Amino acid sequence: MINILKNLSLISLIGICFYLGTWQIDRGQEKLSIQRDFESQVNTEYSDIKKLVDKPVRYKKLYATGIFDESFFLLDNIVFKRKAGYYVISPLIIGDKVLLVNRGWVDNYSRQKYPIIETPKSMVTIKGYVKYPMQLFELSSNNITKKKPYVIQNINTKQISKILNKDIYPFIINLNEENQYAYTYIPIKNKNNHLKHYMYAGQWFLFTIIGMFFLFILNRRKNGKS
Repeated sequence: MINILKNLSLISLIGICFYLGTWQIDRGQEKLSIQRDFESQVNTEYSDIKKLVDKPVRYKKLYATGIFDESFFLLDNIVFKRKAGYYVISPLIIGDKVLLVNRGWVDNYSRQKYPIIETPKSMVTIKGYVKYPMQLFELSSNNITKKKPYVIQNINTKQISKILNKDIYPFIINLNEENQYAYTYIPIKNKNNHLKHYMYAGQWFLFTIIGMFFLFILNRRKNGKS
């Protein structure tokens, strides 16, 4: 009975290690795809968002003209230079649709007060690159606060569309660093990000092999005694 439990425990650990290794490989492939998208777009010209036909690739450079809605969203849990803060997400109204614009990082003042966000009143033209919302770790079960300013854990376009009562583009635009409406710009770090995931995958596969070795030794001893 004890040997059976040992076998089951080792098999479970082997399975977990193998799964984590393949997961890290998938994450590495995803990061490599992001890096390739960035490299393919970094030297291209800006395109008019109104002329988009297909879903744009990540990091495609776009410009858009519209009016910022007075509402804004503070994307929580963004750390920059070891300080917690928010990304300022402002809706830009373009005709009958809304484009979510990431205007950069602001301090959260240790949560003692909300940052003062200035919103342009007139028509503006902004330039930036395409990013698609990613699922971030949520510290609260509620993704969005009920009162202004809206603090969000993740960019959920369906929820924001419901609040604004308008259709929303499925991507966001990160403003350029030199844009006059931008706050603190966090540099893009895509180069070779995939390599660390491949390294972690190698470690998990090594643990898998070690686990299989111990499983072999355990059963060899058991067969030797029988």
